[in-house]
Amino acid sequence: MIEKKNSLTTSSLKDFSLLTSLTPDQLRGVTGAGQVVSLGANQVVFKQGEYPAAMFLILKGGVRVEGEDSTGRTYAYGEIGAGRIFGELGLLRGESSRVTTITIWDSDLLMIDRAMLLRLIRDTDPEHVLNVFLAMDEQARVATELGFREVLSQRMLASQMEAEKQRALTQMVAGVAHDINTPLSVINTAVNIMARELAAPLELTIRRAADIAEPLELMRLNVERAQQLVQNFKKISANQLQDEKESFDIVEAIEDTIGLVRVSLNRSQILVRFHNKLTPDQRKWVGYRSFIAQVLINLLTNAERYAYPKGVGGVVDVTVCMEDDDHYCLGVKDHGRGISKEDQAQIFKPFYTTGRNSGGTGLGLAIVHNLVVNAFKGEIKLKSEVGKGAEFLVIFPRVVPE
Repeated sequence: MIEKKNSLTTSSLKDFSLLTSLTPDQLRGVTGAGQVVSLGANQVVFKQGEYPAAMFLILKGGVRVEGEDSTGRTYAYGEIGAGRIFGELGLLRGESSRVTTITIWDSDLLMIDRAMLLRLIRDTDPEHVLNVFLAMDEQARVATELGFREVLSQRMLASQMEAEKQRALTQMVAGVAHDINTPLSVINTAVNIMARELAAPLELTIRRAADIAEPLELMRLNVERAQQLVQNFKKISANQLQDEKESFDIVEAIEDTIGLVRVSLNRSQILVRFHNKLTPDQRKWVGYRSFIAQVLINLLTNAERYAYPKGVGGVVDVTVCMEDDDHYCLGVKDHGRGISKEDQAQIFKPFYTTGRNSGGTGLGLAIVHNLVVNAFKGEIKLKSEVGKGAEFLVIFPRVVPE
């Protein structure tokens, strides 16, 4: 925190509702005694639980206000900019702060300590004091209402995201059940052939042994296929519940996920082409198996639902490569309708969807954005033009930090 030379004038305080009822002499007292401090972006002004030493008038820049609940979940209550005041109620009550405030940009703040505030109140006409407290009450009411709405919104989003995760899991169960039915049918046919061959008490000749060996080999191959499907599903579904970081082959995880949702995509005539551009020594990722599966499932589901006309289908290309020495890039690209500039500006916001009538919840891409940014510590980019398809690029570190 850097203290700046005080060059305040009374006119620079005219936008602060808390000070509008003060006389010119009182405003000159504030400009003369107030301390102006300068903070860079992303600097903490005070933390939740601390006792503020002053209230702050934002002369330039702005702050974001956030708080933690009893479970440790952080809620963003909003942002306030130039011409606004914060910290006044905690200062008057002598209570610890219920929120944390952090600068958004480089900011200049005027500090007014408790002694100066009480002196201003003492020397002010009672009617003006009432106006000051009414202004404080209105600002507190607005802040409380914003905070309440944010908490409700965050809890609703968390609930909906959990439901979306279970929906994706259900989709995978349906896909696995359908895929397992094919090898089981082949096994059943092979067993019937063997039963027919062994029912007649004939001499075991080389030809007959070959006739029996063929269905046996079919049974072995299809048992392996069914077992692999179950193992792939177990790897992803178990991690859906644990969300544990581990070291694993990211190419294998992507292939497993595509395999599990392929049945659903095939019904919509979506052909997925996977392009692995990693060398063997680049395939080890320290991250979250369930999260990469959920990101990929949601992006593929988004392409299935929106990229192509219903019943027509098309191609979706999934590519994994190195963005640089320390980061992967996972791309999901369709060649369909594309996304308008207006929708691109809103597409990662919770509950925003253009496909409410076709089953869209507006949460798929919000979940993707949340996982990429908060879990992977990465970023997601969208490239699209109307009529030329859409490409989502997920860039994330090879080793996800704690």
